[in-house]
Amino acid sequence: MRTMAYIKGQWEWIACQAGIIILVNVVLLTSTPLAKTLGEIFYLDLLVLCVAAAGFFLHFRRVGKAYGKVRQTMAASRDPGWLFKELSETGEDSVPGISLMHELLAYERKNFSLKESDYRQRMNDLKDYLTQTVHDLKVNLSVCELAVNRLENEMEIANKLLYQIEQMKFRINQALFITRANHYSEDVVSGNVDLEKVVKEAIAANAEFFIQKGISIQNDLRPYRFISDKKWVHYIIVQILNNSSKYTEQNGEITIFSREDERAYHLHLRDNGIGIPQEEIDRVFDKGFTGTNGRNSTKSTGMGMYYAKKMADTLGIGLRVHSKRGEYTEFVLSFYKLSGYMQRQQLM
Repeated sequence: MRTMAYIKGQWEWIACQAGIIILVNVVLLTSTPLAKTLGEIFYLDLLVLCVAAAGFFLHFRRVGKAYGKVRQTMAASRDPGWLFKELSETGEDSVPGISLMHELLAYERKNFSLKESDYRQRMNDLKDYLTQTVHDLKVNLSVCELAVNRLENEMEIANKLLYQIEQMKFRINQALFITRANHYSEDVVSGNVDLEKVVKEAIAANAEFFIQKGISIQNDLRPYRFISDKKWVHYIIVQILNNSSKYTEQNGEITIFSREDERAYHLHLRDNGIGIPQEEIDRVFDKGFTGTNGRNSTKSTGMGMYYAKKMADTLGIGLRVHSKRGEYTEFVLSFYKLSGYMQRQQLM
């Protein structure tokens, strides 16, 4: 705490003390018996000033120490509750402004808690509404799918309708996962994951898209098991494969293979599609980024890969992308072993 700031903050008290000294001097000087004792009056003034200065110094040091702890708490990003407990133990909570600061923070926390509760309630209501709506739409789509399957004499029309239905089902499932992703702390459940099985299920989820474009799948995986959330691992791989199906030309190919080292098990998903421009490669996982390919060839939202990366980071899974324009795009998922995970955390 600066001295001038302290003086400005205490100017009323200082002015009052100075007024008292002046008043005492005037009374003494106008008194006949003491009119000639100027030395004694000045001596008395000096004593009063010394006592007042000592009082101001002790008060300044106590206030400065308390305010210093406040600044240290903010600089160290510590909980204010610790600060007020510390000040209470040393008796510094009686410093002017500290108790009011405590009350103000308590009031702010109460207001924040009320706003947070209201926001959480509204978000939960929205989540419940979206979940129910999406489930209702899935029922409607199932009925449409059954009806389309009966169009035996109109196979071309039926196939087109089935493709559109699969697109809608994929987007509906994506909407459900994105809703959950915003509450991922409540929706992550660890368990034993068979990666080979999850990859096959992800391929099946995109089968209709592969069939429509005649895309072949080359699968060369070695078995691997690890602890994670199967649902979210499945979601990440489904998003990558769906992304590949969009940007791979007719009769293209997707190659899935693995490699393992002492740090991690690496899953590679590589297509021979149109590739990603080099200047856009670092923005693939940005929120809402569609890129040149997304704007030119598909109705992309730019959210699928954003949430895939978000959930991969949450689960401690590495996710990166390599690409060469006009030749290939390759996504690599790294499932770290314990030693590799610790090394990765140290580098982050």
